[in-house]
Amino acid sequence: MMPLAMLSPEMAALLAELQQQDAGLADPTTLPAAQGRAQSEQSNVRWNQQLPPMAEVTPFSVSDGRLPALSGTLYTPENAGAGAIIYVHGGGWAFCSAATHQRSARLLAQLSGVPVLLFDYRLAPEHPWPAGLEDTRRLWQQLTSGKLFPHLDRHKLALAGDSAGANLALALMLAQQPDDIRPVCGLLFYGVYGADFTTASYRQCANGPGLTREKMQRYWQWYQPDHQQRLHPLVTPLNASDQALMALPPLWMNAAQVDPLRSDSENLAARLHQLGRRDRLQIVPGVVHGFMQMTLRLPAAVTAHKEAADAWHNLTR
Repeated sequence: MMPLAMLSPEMAALLAELQQQDAGLADPTTLPAAQGRAQSEQSNVRWNQQLPPMAEVTPFSVSDGRLPALSGTLYTPENAGAGAIIYVHGGGWAFCSAATHQRSARLLAQLSGVPVLLFDYRLAPEHPWPAGLEDTRRLWQQLTSGKLFPHLDRHKLALAGDSAGANLALALMLAQQPDDIRPVCGLLFYGVYGADFTTASYRQCANGPGLTREKMQRYWQWYQPDHQQRLHPLVTPLNASDQALMALPPLWMNAAQVDPLRSDSENLAARLHQLGRRDRLQIVPGVVHGFMQMTLRLPAAVTAHKEAADAWHNLTR
């Protein structure tokens, strides 16, 4: 089946509208990084309106004096429960920010009933691998040491992320040592876990709509241009050993049906299941990569946040 025929009516109508709104704009991955980043930030403003209210919105900035300060925001809903979800934003390791994902983070906080922490990390190509992973690890260490937000239960923290953010979240889980405080679970949304551009979904959805094979190849060229280094399991988690995968906390994953990255999630889920794990993968029909940003207009995006919130509760009982 052709990708366009796979789209839900709601997704198809929204994509047609976005195509009109963005007429004349260049593919941001073909622009100089700073210019593409600025265009991406502006394009995402439309998804960050009518923000779900929070009981507290707490900006933060922390620095160890060695690397640039980490900054972000803790979104605390009314009657917040124990623990928190640390959300690593997507954007091809090169685009997007805490600002572009704040509605998604707020909605996840509201639906899960626990605080969600959203932060900025160093972006490629100026800061290729492992800079983003190092920043994610630095933030995790600040939280689990009690130096940042000591009121949060550091033994009930989850890691979440979308797209490249899911890659960073999963890589951090794989990189953790036995004496580290580990996440109680991982919530991973349409992640990039490999760099094989010949998978079934890359072939099926090579030209989009939305994310394309060429865009992903450019993101990879910015993030980790060395093809040999791309085999490192902290770059492509699908290359992790069975032992490393077995040591992961419980995972809940989703993937968009009409997405070059769908096979990454399917292949990861298959490996986990072969190991006897019970991690769940939800393939969301009729939607494209990045659909969870579209909660203002796309019912499937809201449903996906509800399912992620339910997974948090199910996996942390």
